[in-house]
Amino acid sequence: MLMGKYFINMKKSQYKQDKSIFNLTYLELDLFVNSFKLKREVITDMHERFLIYESYKRAMENEEPLTMKWIEQTLRLSFPKVQSMVSRLVESGYFKRVQSTTDKRIFFFEPTVKLIRGVDLYEQMKLNELHSMGITEFFSEGKPSLSDFNAESQEKFKSEFID
Repeated sequence: MLMGKYFINMKKSQYKQDKSIFNLTYLELDLFVNSFKLKREVITDMHERFLIYESYKRAMENEEPLTMKWIEQTLRLSFPKVQSMVSRLVESGYFKRVQSTTDKRIFFFEPTVKLIRGVDLYEQMKLNELHSMGITEFFSEGKPSLSDFNAESQEKFKSEFID
């Protein structure tokens, strides 16, 4: 917030003289991203996000859950990398390991309630943002409009994913 006010009140001559503000902003952003990476609950890795969405989609369509072999072949990653990612997602409470009843060597990675509720909430937030920008008005003629992101949803998000 302060950065925006700083730029608004800044004259062009000051802007040319004080380029160090961009270095500070970059360092702050880098610190912010790295602090998110340290939290196990926040998924920043694109492969892990893909696995979350794929698992969510399969659960919604009642398809077979993910397996290590499928993840390795689809993402073209080594077994140790896949094992590390999946273990992190299991530890964070997004996946649960379920052993196959037919072949004891195979483990399925099923989405947990936390994963499903998290994706649902994230999608709701994205839709509300699109609605607040006025983008959904073009596609929702004659349909009920989306509600604003209400206090109940904010509290739910904070309690389940931030606190």
